[in-house]
Amino acid sequence: MKTIIRVKCFTAILLTFLFLFSGKPSVAQEYKTKDLILPISGKIMLVGSDKISSPVGAAFAFLAGGKNGKLVILNNAAGLRMEIFPQWHKLIGDVTVITLDKSKNTMTKAELETLRSATAVWLADDLSKNLVGLQLGNELKDLLLRDGGVGGQGVAAESIATLVTEGESIRDGFNLLTNSCISTSINKKKTFAETLNSIPGRVGWKISPKAAVVIHNSRQISVIGYSGIILRTAANGEWPERVAAFGPGNYVLPVLPFTTDLISWNRSGLARLGKIFPPSEAPVPEVPKGALLIIGGNGSPEGMWEKVVSFAGGIDAHYVCLSQTEDCSAAEKLKSLGCTNVAIHVVKTGFNGIDQGSDPSLLRDLGTANAVYFGGGRTYKFMDAYLDTPAQKLMKGVLDRGGIILGTSAGAQIQGDFLLRGDPRTNDTVWMEGNDKGLGFIQGVIIDAHFRQRGRENILPSLLVKFPQMLGIGIDESTAIWVQDTIAEVLGPHLVTFYDLKNSKNQDASSVKVGDPVILKTGEKYDLKNRKRIK
Repeated sequence: MKTIIRVKCFTAILLTFLFLFSGKPSVAQEYKTKDLILPISGKIMLVGSDKISSPVGAAFAFLAGGKNGKLVILNNAAGLRMEIFPQWHKLIGDVTVITLDKSKNTMTKAELETLRSATAVWLADDLSKNLVGLQLGNELKDLLLRDGGVGGQGVAAESIATLVTEGESIRDGFNLLTNSCISTSINKKKTFAETLNSIPGRVGWKISPKAAVVIHNSRQISVIGYSGIILRTAANGEWPERVAAFGPGNYVLPVLPFTTDLISWNRSGLARLGKIFPPSEAPVPEVPKGALLIIGGNGSPEGMWEKVVSFAGGIDAHYVCLSQTEDCSAAEKLKSLGCTNVAIHVVKTGFNGIDQGSDPSLLRDLGTANAVYFGGGRTYKFMDAYLDTPAQKLMKGVLDRGGIILGTSAGAQIQGDFLLRGDPRTNDTVWMEGNDKGLGFIQGVIIDAHFRQRGRENILPSLLVKFPQMLGIGIDESTAIWVQDTIAEVLGPHLVTFYDLKNSKNQDASSVKVGDPVILKTGEKYDLKNRKRIK
C-alpha cells in the first residue's frame, strides 16, 4: 500500500515539474524566437468580455455543426448557469457540460471519450493554467485537426493564444492560435501595446467587449458582432509598428466575411525579428548566371518556347512546371516541341497550401532541372507553397548552373523580391504587408503583369512613390523580358515600362509620367543596374 502511495506521489510531483518547467520557456529566449508560419485547422472563435449576442451565438452553433453537432462546454467550477449561453441547447443537437477538477492531473476516461466525440468545445473559463490543462490542450488541438471548433469568451478566449498575460507576467496558453497574444480587457498595470513591445514577433489581438472574431478556412479572419478588433505587431529595430482596426462585416451564414489574413499578420510579426524589408537601399537587379523570362500573361511572344528549349539544353533537358490548375498549357507546349522529360507539380491550396516546397518528389525534380516554369493564378498561392523552403533554394540552384526560370502573370510577379497582389481576398490589392515577399530570383524590383490591358500603369506608380528605391517593371500581355546579367530585352508585340523614381525628380503619383518611365518595345534593351535604356 505504501509503495502505491509513493508511486502516485512521485507521478504527481513529476507531472507538476513538467508543467511548471518543461512547458514554460523563458521570456528572454523562447518568446523572441521564430515560429513556423502555419495556417490553422478547424475553427476558432474569440469573443469579447460582454454578453454573447444572439448573432454570435448562432454563428458558433453553425461552426459546431448545428443540429448535427455535439458541443462540450468546459468549466472548472460547479454551478455553471446555462442561461448565459445563447440557447445552444436548442441550436445544437447535443450539448454536454463538463466541470473539470483542476486539482487532478488527468481527465477521466468518460470525459476524454466525450471530448473525442465532440464537434466543438466552448471554454467557459481559463483552463490553460491548471495541471489538467496540459492534457486538455492536446485534446483541443486534436479536435481542430479533425475540423472541429473551439471557442471562448473573455479570459477563456485569451487562453487560446500562444501567450497569456497576467499582470506583469507572461505564461503559456493553449497555443491553438499560433504566434498570438490576446486581450479582451484593459490591463491596468500595463497597456496591451506595452506588453507586445516586450515580446516582438508576436501578433496581438485586442478584442473589444461586444466583438467576436472567427479564424477559419486555414487563414481567414472574420470579425462579427457589434464592435471591432485591433491587430498589432510591435515595432522592432528599423521596423515600425503595424497596427490596424477592423470592424464587423456583414454576413449571411454559411458565408463569413473575409476581413483580413492570418498568414499576413503572422509574417509581419516574425519579419520584425530580422532586417527591414524592403531595404532603404535596394540591391542591384541582376541574374549573374542562367536567365529569367518574365511574361506579362495571356499568351507568349512568338518563338519564345523555342528559345527556352534551346537555352535549357534541348528536348532532352529536364523541365519542371509548377501550375495552380490540373491543366498545364506550358507542359503541353514543351511536349509538342519534343521534350520528353517534363514534370508537372500542381500547387495545393487551403490548409495544405503551406510548405509544399519540402515535398520529396518536387525536390528530386528541382535537383536536376534545367528549366522551371511558373503558371498564372494568384501570387500568394506560390508564396505559401515555396517561400523559405528547400524548393526555393533549389530553384535558385537552377540559375546557378546556367538554367532558366520563366513564368507568366502571377508566375512573373513572384520572380522579384517584392511581391505585388499578395492579398488572398482579392487580386486588386496592390500591396499587402506580410504577403509582400517574392521568391527573389532578381532583387530590387517590383514586377506587375497585364500592365496596360488592365490599366495598371495608373496603379503601380503610387506604390513606387512609397518605395522609390525599387525599380518598377510593368509588362504588357503576350510580351516578356529576357533577363541575363543586368540586361533586360523585350520580346513580344506590346510594351514594357520601367519606372525609376530613385533618380527621378517627378514623384507625383497623380502624374502619368511619374518616375519619367522608359517604355520599350520588342528587341529593345534596358540596363537594370544603371536604370537606363540601352541605345
